[in-house]
Amino acid sequence: MNSLGSETIERKANLKPNPWYSIFGGRYLGDQPAFHDKEQLPWTKILENNWEVIRKELIDLIEETPDRLQPYKINKSMSFPPQRWKTMGLIFWKMKNHKNCNRCPETMKILRSLPGCTSASLSILEPQSNINPHQGDTDAVIRCHMGLVIPGTLPDCGFQVDGEMREWKEGQTMPFCDARTHTAWNHTSERRYVMILDVMRPEFRNRKNEVCAHVLASAAVQMLYQKYNFLKRRKRYVKKIIYHIIRIIMYLYIPIQNVTLKS
Repeated sequence: MNSLGSETIERKANLKPNPWYSIFGGRYLGDQPAFHDKEQLPWTKILENNWEVIRKELIDLIEETPDRLQPYKINKSMSFPPQRWKTMGLIFWKMKNHKNCNRCPETMKILRSLPGCTSASLSILEPQSNINPHQGDTDAVIRCHMGLVIPGTLPDCGFQVDGEMREWKEGQTMPFCDARTHTAWNHTSERRYVMILDVMRPEFRNRKNEVCAHVLASAAVQMLYQKYNFLKRRKRYVKKIIYHIIRIIMYLYIPIQNVTLKS
């Protein structure tokens, strides 16, 4: 092999991978598996060893103040019937809900022990409800569900990523690729409770602020376009401009908000 060929191979080997973002459109065609092997992710054991502590703090909080639980707002068409998927956020892409975090000190201590945790929330799916098929925002994280209160098993209550179906189990984690198309359903007569977390993939941990700024901007754009119909009539480049302005603002604001978790 000549020196030019060797240099080309070496250059390709040194190229850093770039995250995929849904804001740019298109179906995810990356190489991340639908479900990750949790035995290869030691941080899942930390969650499973402490799941009852987490469940008690989160559920006690919403029982004490139910208004902390709100229908999922970023995409209002995500669930069917509408507003049947409800969440209580602790951390959203490194942005803390301090009111909720301060009331869950043990849960926050556990989250700080995870490597590169960027998001955490309580997720409730009401009885006889579905979360419609959708893609997540990026493949830069491993998304993880941990069962807290699971009212049934397949086929009545379950989760699907691409063509693979699984069921939640109380106290067990289910790490998966959020960028792949996924859906959930609860056709039982009781609520389903899970904790949802995002943990950065190791190759992107030094780019946490960059990734979070992208996703926060994407979420903001989605909410703006839902609220203001006139934006939908604008050229596509307007959406891109709004997105990049918000992304820069978020990138600068994240460190100021002082939400960095220990890696």
